[in-house]
Amino acid sequence: MKLLSTFVLALLPIAVAADTWLGGWRSDLPWDVLDANLSSGASLVDTTPIQYLDECAPEFDKPLDPTWISNPARSNHGMIDQPSGLCMPHFFCAFEDCNPSPDNRTCSDGILVADSVPETTLYSEMNPTVKAWVDWTENPSYDLPSKVVFPAVASDVVAAIQFAKEHNLEVSVKNSGHSYTKASSKGNTLHINMNRYYQYATNDGVTDCDPNMVELVSRAAGDTDDLSDQPCRLSLAKNKDAVVRVGGGENWDKVYRAVKAANEAQPDGYKYHAVGGAAGTVSPMGWTFSAGLSGTTAGRAFGFGVDQVVQIEMVLPNGQHVKFGPTEWEMVEGFDAPQTRSITGLCNTNPEGTEDAWMWEPCPDDINFDDLWFAVRGGGGGTWGVITSMYLQLHDYMPLERIAIRYNGCVQDQLDETQAKAWNDLAQKFEILFARPLYYWRLRSAIQCLWVANG
Repeated sequence: MKLLSTFVLALLPIAVAADTWLGGWRSDLPWDVLDANLSSGASLVDTTPIQYLDECAPEFDKPLDPTWISNPARSNHGMIDQPSGLCMPHFFCAFEDCNPSPDNRTCSDGILVADSVPETTLYSEMNPTVKAWVDWTENPSYDLPSKVVFPAVASDVVAAIQFAKEHNLEVSVKNSGHSYTKASSKGNTLHINMNRYYQYATNDGVTDCDPNMVELVSRAAGDTDDLSDQPCRLSLAKNKDAVVRVGGGENWDKVYRAVKAANEAQPDGYKYHAVGGAAGTVSPMGWTFSAGLSGTTAGRAFGFGVDQVVQIEMVLPNGQHVKFGPTEWEMVEGFDAPQTRSITGLCNTNPEGTEDAWMWEPCPDDINFDDLWFAVRGGGGGTWGVITSMYLQLHDYMPLERIAIRYNGCVQDQLDETQAKAWNDLAQKFEILFARPLYYWRLRSAIQCLWVANG
């Protein structure tokens, strides 16, 4: 089967030699042309390690408070919206191989993280040698992008990708930067930071799928409609009656808040449930297209993150703005969801216009959307393009049951002596350490342990 013959070569970007930080990266290129092609809401900024230290280091001087649930201190939430777009949860991953040593061989102690890993080292209290490496803004081990584009609409992403293609530049893409492997940031790249992109979930909310308004029959591949009803048609075929569109810059915190707002607007109580990541700063794109393990949001009942995707919209490495999803499927005995038989994709021939003026038509080039659908959903994710939005199916809301387990726990009669002692010991340790009780919560058949505030 032919795989995406129109843009395979674009997936092999040519790395270019770096200039010094002070001289500017690729100052020979017409950056003013790219800037002029961006929308009024987008921006192209120059960055250096100076901004990284000024904007990101202060977060790592905040202590990791064990009572962070009720009194958050150090957090990736405090870095996502910084002007340079350079911050990331793992402080040392601003350097090549996440090692600040100038010769990239010396091991460094006191690794700093932004979230809940219990590391006590503060930025200002680092080993003096390591801190000197970090504070030296001309350290050759710094591996941060020098040019950052903040797209606001799809045409901005198209402009950035076309500029990179024309000038043989590598591209790096970031949503929230949650990646602990530094997958969303790289030096000597044109960095596309999606954090300021239009937020569909936040602004547009949840879409209810009315079976009376969409057809539940499969359509032939290559259908020339605009695929606007395709997310609901597929979701209804899966017996799911709602979807949410997620923008390429929204994280799970924003998605969950949008779903919660939709639930709170229901006259008869909560209705919707989203399967997603455990941490709010996780990107739905990076998480989903790495398969999406959702142990905290009923993934064992509803499947992986990739199973929730019903349509994808993205800009390919050749600069084409496309959307695609299953349009032909069939039910197979023994399976809960229909089996995909065909994928239909369309190209936007007017990406420069506002969304209501976009024109979705058959693509002028031969793109194998069947292969692309499976490749993006687990076969490398962001290596196939820049996700501008995707539709996720929502599930029926399930009641949450929370049971406190204390020294004379409410489930003691269900445990033998050894089990009861183990639970009591664990509960005591949690209360001593965190000054709050241990709970487990039950969502149908899934049981997990966690500790919560205001117990």
